[in-house]
Amino acid sequence: MPEGPEVEYTLRTLKELEGKKIKSIDLTEISQKYNKYKGRQDEFTGFSKSILSKIERHGKFLIWIFNNNEVILNHLGMSGKWIISSKSEDNLEIKHAKVIIVIEDSQTSAIFDDARNFGQFRKFGNYEMVMRYSPIRRLGLDGLKLPFPILDFQKALKQSKNLKKAIGRVLLDQTIVAGIGNIYKSESLFRAKINPLRTVKSLKSKETEVLGKAISEILQKAVQSMGSTIHTYRNPYGEEGSAQKWHEVYGKAGKLCKVCGTEITRIVQEKRSTFYCGKCQL
Repeated sequence: MPEGPEVEYTLRTLKELEGKKIKSIDLTEISQKYNKYKGRQDEFTGFSKSILSKIERHGKFLIWIFNNNEVILNHLGMSGKWIISSKSEDNLEIKHAKVIIVIEDSQTSAIFDDARNFGQFRKFGNYEMVMRYSPIRRLGLDGLKLPFPILDFQKALKQSKNLKKAIGRVLLDQTIVAGIGNIYKSESLFRAKINPLRTVKSLKSKETEVLGKAISEILQKAVQSMGSTIHTYRNPYGEEGSAQKWHEVYGKAGKLCKVCGTEITRIVQEKRSTFYCGKCQL
């Protein structure tokens, strides 16, 4: 699943579309097989001739802002990705395309390809409505914010609802830190040398400070590496990320830790895989 760094790199690539006039936003024929798209083409007709003013990232969400004041909220879901293509609409051959945004006066199109169909592409009447939308309103601090807000992070961890939970579970909560998933959670905990099974209340202030710094370093490094390509993720130009080449623990169950030689362990937390070294992470 694309996490914060993959969405951030996607955003940086899509920003080349800012300021462009929209010819059309089209829901594809295949999209009409799914209830969340079915019969909704008319909602997007009004975007014709509008200008894409700005695209923002909030956690793992992308917010497309247009000069007609309407806004589109987009989430990549489990396997969604954007593809920027210079081919004409007639020559596009993308198997799981759900949405095609065509730019006026060019053959450039941005295609939302979503094989597993967990993504979102929803219109809102204005920006304020999106900000009031519960999944956006409840987002915690942005894990990619610089400088990383260590004190806010420590304060969020100390909420009573978190104290008895394992830190590996809490880090998946987007109301604590937005943008972390199981990949960068595992890598951040390894860098901080903290066992994912430890309860939040067992962590000392210095340990949560080190963890906050580790989260920031891991997420920033992942963006610089264009994200992690584990299965389907590609950036909008079809390029794979390279962050997976420096992963220390994620996806390495049964392999030996490069630091101490202990076998990497895989457990399940919140129905997601967590990987760690039982010797390095105490």
